[in-house]
This record gives sequence, structure tokens and C-alpha cells, in this order.
Amino acid sequence: MGRTRRSGVIAALFAVLGLVSGLLAGCSSDHQASLLGAGGAVSRADAQQLLDRRATAISDGDLPGFLATIDTDDKALVRRQRRYFANLRQLPLADLSYEVLKSDWPAGLRAKQWDAGVSVPQVRVSMQLRDFDAVPVERVTGFALARRHGKVVVVSELTGAGKPFPGSNPAPWDLVRIHVRSDAETLQLYDGTTWDRADLVSAQLHEGIASIRSAVPFDWDGHVVVYVFGRKVVLDSFEGVPGGNIEHLGAMTFPMYAVPGQPTVAGSRFTLLPSSLTAGTEFLGRIVRHELTHVALGVRDDGAPVWFAEGIAEYMGAREIPQDDRRIATVALVRARERVRAMPASRGFNGDDQAWHYALSWMACDYIAATQGEPRLWQLMDALHNGGSGTEDAQQDAVLQRVIGLDSAQLARRAAARIVRIYG
Repeated sequence: MGRTRRSGVIAALFAVLGLVSGLLAGCSSDHQASLLGAGGAVSRADAQQLLDRRATAISDGDLPGFLATIDTDDKALVRRQRRYFANLRQLPLADLSYEVLKSDWPAGLRAKQWDAGVSVPQVRVSMQLRDFDAVPVERVTGFALARRHGKVVVVSELTGAGKPFPGSNPAPWDLVRIHVRSDAETLQLYDGTTWDRADLVSAQLHEGIASIRSAVPFDWDGHVVVYVFGRKVVLDSFEGVPGGNIEHLGAMTFPMYAVPGQPTVAGSRFTLLPSSLTAGTEFLGRIVRHELTHVALGVRDDGAPVWFAEGIAEYMGAREIPQDDRRIATVALVRARERVRAMPASRGFNGDDQAWHYALSWMACDYIAATQGEPRLWQLMDALHNGGSGTEDAQQDAVLQRVIGLDSAQLARRAAARIVRIYG
């Protein structure tokens, strides 16, 4: 039940940006206001006008106008683009725009069958979901453009290898046919493998939103974008996965940065993974509340040790369940009977021992709430956040002592004892 910590996501994004920079090292950025293929067939102005028409057609729901911007002789392209148009028409778009940049993608990303007149400019796509994104989300992608039958059209939205352009970070609606369920608070996206669970998921979402909103000591609008996908192509597209293996997770929350590598967050997303949908209503409700806690807290727990960020989400997830009905990982009882020396380190939290780390972190927060009251948890969150500066693991004892009167080793031992007392 992890979320992508922002530091991990930023690192992943910088890695992608590094790849992009490497690819661009050999290509010219000085086009003298033109984006010319080897045949000089498509100018920068031509490309911009074409993509402006594309954006307008999507916004207006004009499918014929949209199809007029692509090479309709390529039936596979037409199928993909029809799907893309249908997907975007289901989304509450506040903004959709394209900006043709000054650089082409390097020759290595071209298809062998593209003739010399095909241009492959870099294109910045800006998209904002109304009521869910504070600012547009910007990503750099590309289009292969050429003249066909006397007009400029898109001949591919993929590289010559049939892959998304490096660093474009494709969204689910770029990859598969989506089904959308939306209301004043939620935007829920499904694929064909999960659409039949929409009623169940929606009910748990709204119950969870009400629960978390009533518990947090600040105003939260309850707005959330939820991905519920089973298709491998979507699951494989997620970056910065805690522990490196998405199959080990039941759900994941992640920020959508307005621009990769920069701190402005446009909004949050969380994804429910297939294992959560088949684990029973009680578990689904618990994991939904866990992830909604991450969404509601936003940046308020940034910089806190991972054990606290995940422990408070685990606590909030289990809070609505009567104590006698709460479940804990089997390994937790075994480990809790051993000598427990410290709270889990942030580094490696989602490694091989993640089940134990989550359990001990949950019980640490549960212990604080049970013995000192829930307000103490929120005080500790603020203290560990430290005005945005955060608290390193090595400095956490001073903060813990000041707020709860215990250091991390003492808290770990009491959390372990609580596991044994309740579940032993």
C-alpha cells in the first residue's frame, strides 16, 4: 500500500530527462523558424497550424476535423487516433494545447520507411483536467509529419519503433481505451478489464472521502483522480514504483508534476491495482482510505521519514474498522516477538521487508493515537514536515522526543509490543 515518494519520482524523472538530453546531443536546435525534414517538406508554421487544428477538433468534438489532421491511409494509425479522440472526449479538459519546439527528434527515432520529407519535431503538450489539476501538466512528445495528398498530416504519434517518445510519460488514455466515471469529487478511469468493478470502487471512494475529510484537521475538497487498470501496457508505464515492482503493491499514489524535474505539482493521482479489486470489500475500503490519506495530505508530510508517511496512511486506512476485525501481516507478529531496535529506515522501506515495515509503522502511529490522542499525530506530522524542510532519519529523534516524549527506538519497541498484545 505504498505511494511514490516525491524524491523517488523526481529522481526517476531526472533519469528520463537525462535520456532525452543524450538523444538530443546530436541534433540541431537552430531551425531558423523551420522544422525541416531532409526534404524540407514541413515548416514549423505548418506543423503548428496542424496541431492547433488537432487541439481545436478535440475540444469541439469534431471527429471528421480531427481525422483530417492524420494520414487516413494508415489504418492502424486511424484506429489508435480514433481511440485517443474518444478517450479525450470523456475527460473534463480545461486546457489542451500543443507547442512545436525548435528541435527535431534525432534520426535514430525515425522509421526506416519514412521518406526524406517526414519531419519529426519535438512538441510540448499541455493538458489540464478541470477541477482536478491546479495548472496544466506539460510533457514533451513528438509527431511524425509529412505532406500526403497535398496537405500536412500526422503520419505517426509514435517513434519508428512504435514506442512513445522518450520522456513523454504517456497517460493511460494514450495507451488503451478508457471508460470514465465522474462526479463532483472523483474522476475514475478504467479499462475493459476493470470497468465491471466501477460500482464497487465508486462506493468505496465516496465512503473513504467522507471518512478522511472528517478526520484530517484541515479543509480538503475531496477531489481525486483514480486509475483502475489491469492492462499490462498501462501498469508497465508507471515510473518511480516503490520497491521497483508494481506487482508487490495494492495501490500507489503519485504527484503529477506540472513540468518534469520542477517542484510545482499540478495534481495527484492514485491507482488501484488488480490485486486490490479481488481482495474483498473490507481490504479495498482500507487501501482506498490509505491512498486517499496520501492525496489529502499532499505536501504536508513531505520530508517526513517514510515510516511516518506510510504509518499514518495505514492508521487512517484501518481507523474505520473495529479493532477485533483489523488484520496485520503474519510476518509482523513473528518480527514483533524478536528484538526490535528502531523504526524502519526511509532508504529501502519498500524492499523485501516492506510488509513488516508497514505493520510496525502503522502500530507506531496507532500507539501514539491510542495513548496521546489523534491530535498528537497531526502535531508530529507538522513537526517532521518542518515547514517544508523535512526531517532526515538521523535527526528524527530530537523531533520525536519534543512532540511525543519518545525516541525512535523507544517508539519501535512500544509499537512491537502493541502488535504482540493485540494480535498475539
